[in-house]
Amino acid sequence: MRITRTRSLRAVAVTAIIALTVGCASEAAPDETPASPTVEEQTETTPEAMLDVPDPRSLTGLTEARELGAIEPVASDPEVSLPATVTGDDGVEVTVESVDRIVTLDIYGTISQTIVGLGLSENVVGRSVSDTDPSIEDAPLVTSGAHAVSPEAVLQERPTLVLLDTTLGPANTQNVLREAGVAVVVLDPDRRADLIDEQIRMIAEATGTVEAGEQLIEQTNEQLDETREYISQLTAELDEPLRMAVLYVRGTAGIFFLFGGESAAKGLIEDLGGEHVAEAIGAGETVPANAESLVTIDPELFMMMHDGLESTGGLDGLTERPGVAQTTAGINQRVVSAPDAQLISFGPNYPQALRALADAIYLGQ
Repeated sequence: MRITRTRSLRAVAVTAIIALTVGCASEAAPDETPASPTVEEQTETTPEAMLDVPDPRSLTGLTEARELGAIEPVASDPEVSLPATVTGDDGVEVTVESVDRIVTLDIYGTISQTIVGLGLSENVVGRSVSDTDPSIEDAPLVTSGAHAVSPEAVLQERPTLVLLDTTLGPANTQNVLREAGVAVVVLDPDRRADLIDEQIRMIAEATGTVEAGEQLIEQTNEQLDETREYISQLTAELDEPLRMAVLYVRGTAGIFFLFGGESAAKGLIEDLGGEHVAEAIGAGETVPANAESLVTIDPELFMMMHDGLESTGGLDGLTERPGVAQTTAGINQRVVSAPDAQLISFGPNYPQALRALADAIYLGQ
């Protein structure tokens, strides 16, 4: 089956920013907000009643979105029909003869999440630092410097299939691997909720697991519908949506950006029932988070990655950056952080990641 994708230039912009960075270990910070029952617990006891949630504007300080557990596969032993011929995002037609030894490579961890969801976790023999599902934690890392692929390390694992996109460098990785005789399928690097079905279907076709792919799409959509309904109940009493912004930061120097209206952050914030204020300054994919832009949009809440927050010195370091302390979010130190592979991933775990963010934003837990 022929499936062609055209890689967005917007994805290149984000890739250029992220490729400059090196991940660092995240540091947990205590949540000072008193614990309250989860929405699941409340709906179990009072399914007909309006959910009892606090005023999210009364919450202050840092809340860390809970880390997700393993993805539940739709099949433990999926039917695999090979050979499979697909055309990747780079326009190259690839015939896959075997999925016995798979390597997954993207900065979001979306590809490996999909492989796990299809029931092929035991076939993963190489991964990137972003591939964090517990079911593949024993697979060797084939990246160095956090987000740089080592073709030599990939080849050492004797892969029969490499699934990657262009969010990791170096740019000639797929050519090096193909010259060594490896089947390499290049996937679309864009990430949005409305692309999840396409991403799953492409990976399922490349791995010969079409039936499992359709099951995974159905499961993900059902879970996403449930999560969106969950969030609509959390936000039902708000007169105005929370003004939110997603920050991308690494270190204390120049890597400090807002994700704009053409980024995946827009859909994420909309799914969370918030207002994506970065659009107010005409931000496209990304825009520098300087004092002028931050004060202009004045978010009530910042979302960011755990590792990014730690790298800039935690809440204290973040509020020392120009303009941050002058925003409503900065005054209240209202920040929600999430594991790096959860904030902007848009794979099969998106419904669960979205729910974890909603709990952190609206319940402070």
